[in-house]
Amino acid sequence: MAGPLPQSLILALQRSLSLAPSSLFPRARRLYFDKYPLEGAPQELDAATSPRPFRSFVLQETTSQDEQGQRTTQVHDLALVHWHAPQAPAEDYLAYLQSQWQLDPISLTLEEQAWFRDGGAWARIKLPGAGPVPPEGVPASSG
Repeated sequence: MAGPLPQSLILALQRSLSLAPSSLFPRARRLYFDKYPLEGAPQELDAATSPRPFRSFVLQETTSQDEQGQRTTQVHDLALVHWHAPQAPAEDYLAYLQSQWQLDPISLTLEEQAWFRDGGAWARIKLPGAGPVPPEGVPASSG
């Protein structure tokens, strides 16, 4: 059974959400989430001496506004991309989630379509506490 989100993931999500364009600009926000992984800036990850085989991206989120105008964002799904590589077994994705984020997802679905035009297998990660997302909130993978 999956529990609440681990602190390491919460901090990464807070950082990403604070840097992303406002939800008032959904296309720009989606492009940001498709480009910038939770692990850090892509150029820093690419330059690392021991590159990580996976990168985590915000895949599905909803933003609501209360009566005082405060906006709240709930992240429902992550995309875990096997960086420019063929599909890996589900156990590899789960091991990465556990080592990087200390996360036990509600579900993990291996996707058939590549994350990039030229490859990059990925899995959809359903986060604990995620509620229903309106159908129009379902993004396409980056391309």
